[in-house]
Amino acid sequence: MNHHFIATLGTEPQIVAIAYQLLTRAQRTPTAVTVLHTRRPAPWLAAAIERVTDAFAAQPAWPTPRFVVLDVDDVITPAELTCYGDQLFRLLKTCLAPPATVDLLLAGGRKPMAMVGLSIAQMLFGPEDRVWYLYSDEALRTSGRMTLAEGDHAQLVEIPLAQFTAAPPRLTRAFAADNPTAARSVIDAQRQQQLRHFVEHELTPTEREVAALMVSEIMTVAEAARRLHKQPKTVTNQLSEIYSKMEAYFGLQAQVGVKREFLRKELGDYFGSHLP
Repeated sequence: MNHHFIATLGTEPQIVAIAYQLLTRAQRTPTAVTVLHTRRPAPWLAAAIERVTDAFAAQPAWPTPRFVVLDVDDVITPAELTCYGDQLFRLLKTCLAPPATVDLLLAGGRKPMAMVGLSIAQMLFGPEDRVWYLYSDEALRTSGRMTLAEGDHAQLVEIPLAQFTAAPPRLTRAFAADNPTAARSVIDAQRQQQLRHFVEHELTPTEREVAALMVSEIMTVAEAARRLHKQPKTVTNQLSEIYSKMEAYFGLQAQVGVKREFLRKELGDYFGSHLP
């Protein structure tokens, strides 16, 4: 299986080479290295590309890095962030699809690039993929050295990602989307589908009636019982059953307050769009 190392390039190009060495030490040796950078014609950027190229060329066992130019001069404005996110999304999809493993380092470049990259990785990465933060001491950072020496303090710190789907992300509809915006739309639609399935298939008709009333306005159980022409104990029991089903189906916390909030907010949105 291919193992991709993808990094963003900034003013400290040594982090790319140092991270590669740390991955190798951790038995995650990349078979391919991709470095992303902006297209601005800045002297520091040309120097950074040259330093990374030379560092990898000096190590016969290291792969030749591939440089990918982003279609922006900088990554600051909303439009630039969108463009960067779209390109990173497509790149990660291309690397992951075969399938393959990806190590993503977002330490280089602007801070918003790391935040956007993390959100995209959250949508695409499986349990075997990693997002990293590189820690190194001040002496190593300011030295500018491209390779680690004895006594250097450097460490890759894994950024935890939650797994939101039972299926591997690369097999989901969100992975097939063209860009992050489309992927989020797919995820939102799946969430609405999950809510709809719960209401229409997990709740009984009488439970749906109680739930629809309780989310329509704030009221006591006694008031709801009068509106539904039921005994308060009956409504209480039905609410308890609704809460139990929500806890099991959505993985909610056991506290009643949590389930009441979920009922009013999440199911409230559903009933608000499906009731006349």
